[in-house]
Amino acid sequence: MLEYSNSQEKSTAKTNLDMTLYELQAEISKTLSHPLRVAIIHYLKDGEKTVNDLTQTLGASQSNISQHLALLRQRQIVKTRKEGSTVYYRVASPKISQACDMVREVLLEQLNQKQEMAKSYTPER
Repeated sequence: MLEYSNSQEKSTAKTNLDMTLYELQAEISKTLSHPLRVAIIHYLKDGEKTVNDLTQTLGASQSNISQHLALLRQRQIVKTRKEGSTVYYRVASPKISQACDMVREVLLEQLNQKQEMAKSYTPER
């Protein structure tokens, strides 16, 4: 009976740990659910950028870019380095960029499949 109780406790603890990880993963996913934040990650994968760099590249306002960077920084998706009065942003882990790239690749594959289906579609007459 004690063995069953211990194994049940271990199973519950593992389930709780799994759920905690799923919740954290969902939080990261929510953070990356805005197109501008995904674009920021995309442009930061090539190296550090300033807010001005991102503003010019993405065409959004400085305040908008700064707000998104603040959220990404708060969620530890990007890190900063300060040089004088200039703040440089970079992706905290290359795995974040890789994950975004993988999702992008899946979406491109799906789009290509839909295009192929549309090309082969012939309406009945």
